[in-house]
Amino acid sequence: MNRPWKLVVPAACVALGLAGPVPADQFSMGRVDDYLAEKPVNESVSLSLQQALEKALRRNSALQSARAGVGRFEGRLTHASRWLPANPELSLQVAERDQDGQSSTDKGIRLSQEIWIGGQRGLGKAAASARLTAAEQRLAFLETSVRARVRLAYLEALLARESVETAERAETLTGKLYQFASQRFQAGAATQLILNTARIGAARARAALVDARRDHKRARLALMELLVMDPESARLRLTSELSLDRFNLPSMGPLLGEALKRRQDLVAAAREVVAARKTLSLSKRQLIPNLKVFGFMKEEEGADVAGLGVSMPIPVWDTRSGENQVARAELEQARIEEDALRLQVRTEVIGAVTDYNAARQRLEVFGKDVLASAEENVRLTEKAFRAGSVGAPTLAMAQDDLINTRREYLDALREAIGAAAALERSTGGVVALREAGTEQLKNAGDSES
Repeated sequence: MNRPWKLVVPAACVALGLAGPVPADQFSMGRVDDYLAEKPVNESVSLSLQQALEKALRRNSALQSARAGVGRFEGRLTHASRWLPANPELSLQVAERDQDGQSSTDKGIRLSQEIWIGGQRGLGKAAASARLTAAEQRLAFLETSVRARVRLAYLEALLARESVETAERAETLTGKLYQFASQRFQAGAATQLILNTARIGAARARAALVDARRDHKRARLALMELLVMDPESARLRLTSELSLDRFNLPSMGPLLGEALKRRQDLVAAAREVVAARKTLSLSKRQLIPNLKVFGFMKEEEGADVAGLGVSMPIPVWDTRSGENQVARAELEQARIEEDALRLQVRTEVIGAVTDYNAARQRLEVFGKDVLASAEENVRLTEKAFRAGSVGAPTLAMAQDDLINTRREYLDALREAIGAAAALERSTGGVVALREAGTEQLKNAGDSES
């Protein structure tokens, strides 16, 4: 009987092979098509800092994954909110009866439904709701972290651009000195020592320019990665300017209090404690099983029988001791994690404020005025050198001052930007660098604008 099927299966395979491949346009690519449609092709984009933040929040893959994760907890809450724990159960019975040589058929039908007791539905719903809120708060903190990362990457790209500009000025100044020294040396009016000193200074400046251009490209690549932009087919132009105006932070007490309220991951940890507490209460309530009510109708020996009943499992062998132990451990773990995170937040805020204040002080010491003075000294040294009133030591000193001051200035800017980004993340967005890199304090109800 089964023998024809042994021929049907190979024949079907041969038919599929002769039919050829299925055209690609008949497949539903779904999310793949969406991704390809969004992939930039020969894209030229001009972005301000705020536009970069908005773009990252839309396209960042970690945020998209976290939003999908929130959907899972929404589904769990929907499941926990059902009015009855299970679907109704229908059973049919048919039996043959043979008695005193006479046979008859008994028939029966039974409909049963399990129902919640002891507030189990409410506890389960409360636990699922708390976990959903925790997931939403973790998503909100991830958005804050992404903002801080994108803001840091954007400002570092602006800083890299500033680094190229300062390196180009230094290369121009030292190049002029070397060119004049070479002319003087060929005319017999300068020594080999002066020529070597000028050549070394020019070479150091050119090397710094090469490094600055490389760092600028790397900074732009890092920013484009956060913005989910293809570096091969997209051209990015940053329209904001690098400006770090002085900002006075509030005193430590109010700042810590606001940060503890605003840190979304800390709120999430608190909701996890609530969820674990509700789960433990639910586990204890489940020691008394749900009731199952049922109604039935029978036909026995020609007589109709109908009735109602109630059934429930007897908790003799399964006393849920293991489940209760797990729930208690999860509650204790959630409490410990909340306390640890609260301490971590306080430590992060204090450390970020300390780093920020130190970075601001260093930036005030090595600001643009100091760099401008070093550049002016090179120009003055060039004039004095042309006049023949300075020698190699003064020339070398002016070049060293320019190169070292430029490095200190850029390092001070980099530290200030990094400290501000750490301060934004540690406070949950209470303090943030906004448009054009200026610091502002955001109140609890403020939004990015």
